[in-house]
Amino acid sequence: MDVRFHCSKRVRQSGKKAKHRVFDACPTVCRVLRLQPYYGESIPGFHDLRKMRLRVPGYPVGKRDGYRLIYRAKEMDQAVHVVLMETYSKSDYADLTRAEYKALVSEADAILAQPLLHDWE
Repeated sequence: MDVRFHCSKRVRQSGKKAKHRVFDACPTVCRVLRLQPYYGESIPGFHDLRKMRLRVPGYPVGKRDGYRLIYRAKEMDQAVHVVLMETYSKSDYADLTRAEYKALVSEADAILAQPLLHDWE
């Protein structure tokens, strides 16, 4: 099945603000999600959002090097659309707030409503 990636404005901003080379992990993330688009853990209360650990080169902190990626995968138009929503360091936030998760759901819905405007690859 075809997997298409979309990158939210929020993940671009958080990746640029990160203290480490978060964008260096993107090719690996895309390879993993191309094989298993629903790889990460479902977020309780926000079942459309998924969370996965993100290994960032040069940041050896914690069990899986401390970064998290929030994304949403949805099957439509004979493809799986994966929207990368947010990335953050575990040392910056233990977890996102309920309001932040709601905002991510709304933003993902907007991107998936017009996916061609948000193509990334």
